[in-house]
Amino acid sequence: MIAVLAGLGWKKTDDPACAKLIIVNSCGFIEPAKKESIDAVITARVSCPGAKVLLAGCLAERYADDLAGQLSEADGFFGNGDISRINEILEKLFPEDSDKREQPVLTPPQSGIPQIQRHELLSFPRSAYLKITEGCDNHCSFCAIPLIRGSLRSRTIDDIRNEAQYLVSRGIFEINIIGQDLASYGRGSEDSFADSSESPLASLLRALSTLSGDFWIRLLYIHPDNFPLDILPVIQGDERFLPYFDIPFQSADPAILAKMNRRGSADIYRSLVAQLRHTFSLSGKGRSFLALRTTILTGFPGESDESFELTARFLADIRPLWSGSFTYSPEEGTVAAEFKKKVPKKTALARAAAFKELQTRITEEELAVFVGQELTVLVEEVIPDQGSPDPADPVPPSRLALGRAWFQAPEVDGSVVLQFEDGQTGVDGESVCAGSVVKALVIAVHGVDVEAVVQ
Repeated sequence: MIAVLAGLGWKKTDDPACAKLIIVNSCGFIEPAKKESIDAVITARVSCPGAKVLLAGCLAERYADDLAGQLSEADGFFGNGDISRINEILEKLFPEDSDKREQPVLTPPQSGIPQIQRHELLSFPRSAYLKITEGCDNHCSFCAIPLIRGSLRSRTIDDIRNEAQYLVSRGIFEINIIGQDLASYGRGSEDSFADSSESPLASLLRALSTLSGDFWIRLLYIHPDNFPLDILPVIQGDERFLPYFDIPFQSADPAILAKMNRRGSADIYRSLVAQLRHTFSLSGKGRSFLALRTTILTGFPGESDESFELTARFLADIRPLWSGSFTYSPEEGTVAAEFKKKVPKKTALARAAAFKELQTRITEEELAVFVGQELTVLVEEVIPDQGSPDPADPVPPSRLALGRAWFQAPEVDGSVVLQFEDGQTGVDGESVCAGSVVKALVIAVHGVDVEAVVQ
């Protein structure tokens, strides 16, 4: 949207008091996200009474007709079906006849994926997300994504490769490839994979491996029931592909998995994890470790104490480096919203807290393997200097920065707390700053974070 608006002559400002237009790009996935989005609209209206407030994104896509007339704080609603058409809603928000008042709604059909070059990125310095699919066909019974985003559509390999090349040419070091389910990549694509002997995702990774340059590629969110094992040799063959696997298992109870419309089982998922660990212990690339992230959903209808115990044992068995535990939110229009045997919210929250406690212990134990190792770290933020050092101190204090190593995805995993001295440089020879890539020696583990010293 920023790219389209810039092409129309708009300029982005960080000062809300100067804004003529404020866009709240919303989430409509679960109830807390819906509330947060509406609260953001109300806050924007109170803070900037002279600006137009546009509710965009998933909440607008799904509930625009219901909110129009009720959410008076929003001046208009714009869905996510084709964000390149934002100019059409702006024409109604800013009509030539300034006395004309309406609350316009535009929700274009869910088709295709807009091909718009992003000149401005909102991620951390030298890190970017690259979306390769839109929508989802898995139809998990608890998930509203197909209702919000529609059926799965895939971008072509050439288009994705060209965007990756553009990002690398701009100095991006970390590319996080995203989609509702990367394992399903290739469906709804203009590319023809019918004659291919490998999965579309493997073909895509092979194409990305032809790019030149020093960078990381991380895959985020691969459905366990669709996991294409033929991506493993491709990842093995190029060290720029990180052995980081984000696989949302959700539960280990066979009855719950079936009600979720999941085809797998705890034993099948254990075998998948074992195969991943075996593959990278024999990679021949000096990799004896992989980073596994998963998601656990608590409070799903029918979840019993036994269900909880099965999943806890499963989590302890597979020992993911990272996991997130979330409580079930009944979403209108989903199959699970009609299920009986509701789990009390208090129980669901207690189970999620127990999983978080278990995962914290596992993470701290698993991170210990990195102590004494030298890591490549992407710096996200340099902590401001706390003032001039004491001239009487013969050893001035070290500076601090926060960064991430290959096993840490942005925003969801732990960090590397870096110590460095003024004048130290990254691998490019420039002073350490946000966006620097540095070599650092790990000296300790603190909870979900590691401590390291820039070398």
